[in-house]
Amino acid sequence: MEVLEGTTIQELLKEEIKNSKYPIIGAIFNNEYVNLSYQITKEGEVKLIDIASKEGTKIYRRTIIYILGKAMEEVCPGKKIVVNYQLPNSMFCEIENTQITEELVQSLNNQMHKIVEQDFAIKQVVMTRKQAEEFYQKNDVSKGRLQLDLQDNQEIYMYYCENYYNYCYGTIANRTGVTKIFEIIKYEDGFLVRYPSSSDPEELPKLMETKKLAWALDEYDDIHKILDVNTVYKLNLAVEEDNIKDIIMLDEALHEKKIANIADQIAKNRKVKMILIAGPSSSGKTTFAQRLGIQLRINHIKPVTISVDNYFVERKDTPRNEKGEYDFECIEAIDLNLFNEHLTKLLNGEEVEIPEFDFLEGTKRYNRKKFKTRTRSSTSSRRNSLLK
Repeated sequence: MEVLEGTTIQELLKEEIKNSKYPIIGAIFNNEYVNLSYQITKEGEVKLIDIASKEGTKIYRRTIIYILGKAMEEVCPGKKIVVNYQLPNSMFCEIENTQITEELVQSLNNQMHKIVEQDFAIKQVVMTRKQAEEFYQKNDVSKGRLQLDLQDNQEIYMYYCENYYNYCYGTIANRTGVTKIFEIIKYEDGFLVRYPSSSDPEELPKLMETKKLAWALDEYDDIHKILDVNTVYKLNLAVEEDNIKDIIMLDEALHEKKIANIADQIAKNRKVKMILIAGPSSSGKTTFAQRLGIQLRINHIKPVTISVDNYFVERKDTPRNEKGEYDFECIEAIDLNLFNEHLTKLLNGEEVEIPEFDFLEGTKRYNRKKFKTRTRSSTSSRRNSLLK
């Protein structure tokens, strides 16, 4: 297509945007994410992004948070929102030095819906470093100021909606009206901003309670607030000021203390025969097992580590994905019958010979590696537990 220089993607693909099954929230131009107000000034390739895509969901979430900031300034001027962490299809937020009430949450919810219904334009403004420095000299604000700390940043970005402006890391929508489906609910000592998933972009999913995840993330947040490295900016500052070694040592000490507490709990419960460690590839399961094993030994428990990787099916039986490649992540890639048989025997105190998988040849090898769990007694220093 031939277009006039400066034509926006919104103008260029008006019909495609209008007839899309799901609302279009952004675009990719020459492999860069942009919003629909992006002006075309060079040859390129355009791909539209709707709210049913993973990247569309990210843009949707950022836009909702931006609208939340605008609503907050109108409901509680001068108050600062802290977006702490992500839970299933929601973001957990707090307001600095403010007690969250149902009335406040409802006011925010109502104001956000008003902003969405009015379908305000969101405009991206680009400033040079000099213009940005002059802007911050005149305006005593922190919004987007951290962009100046990076010397390579020659352009400073802001998003404006009426008289409200803020910085967003990443693309957001060019209008407020595209984010129609969301809700704000009180949660613990803050509130959740809930939004739809890419798999069902026109409905809010049922609220999933993930209390253990929320507890772990909350604990992490509290600890790093105390260490004063709860943001990327503060972490970078610690690196620049050569304080990062102290922070690493404190984090490592905390991690070791928590592993020791887990080992103490296992030692107290004499019925425990097996500890299961789950997680995706390269998440640190093996390292964690080794560190937990050391702490168990301190508690007079001699653990045996068994890896599921040694229980893959023969290579010829390994399932393939849609691209025809071996799929080692699916449950069918594991020899479940053998694995369950060995676990059952170990729980019953029987001896088993554990295989070692030869990944080069794609087959199990047996090297007389035999294990058997022993009964844990109060006096024996040869107690056995099992790690997987």
